[in-house]
Amino acid sequence: MIKRITLLLFIGLTWGQSPFKIRPKYEHLKLIDKWTFISMETITYKEEEEESDILVKDDNNSEAISFHKSGSISYATLVDGEMKKGKGIWLVKDNTLKIIADADTIYATYKIEGDFLTITTNKDESEEYYGYKTIMNYKK
Repeated sequence: MIKRITLLLFIGLTWGQSPFKIRPKYEHLKLIDKWTFISMETITYKEEEEESDILVKDDNNSEAISFHKSGSISYATLVDGEMKKGKGIWLVKDNTLKIIADADTIYATYKIEGDFLTITTNKDESEEYYGYKTIMNYKK
């Protein structure tokens, strides 16, 4: 009898393990840090094909963004040799990152793996523009 109970308990523990991981409630707090731009890929969905453009950090293109615990964000961007600095706010709701800076509002998904942050934005096709996806990579 004890052997059967032990066997059932073992089978229950083995098969009862869920392959899904439980995500911490405040996982978005891992964003709080200074992140340095590595690369950006923009995939444009044209007619029946995709076009991909990749921009990597160099002397003329770089960016640093800082997510602050207060919900503010600050950034310094160098694009084609032109420096731009700014501040804004950020929040995470239902796994969507929302950044409001200057007159822009960005909705994105994000993923943090170790010291790397990936921010992905999507834009659907409209009558004026093709749809596109932008994947930005940062490092702590």
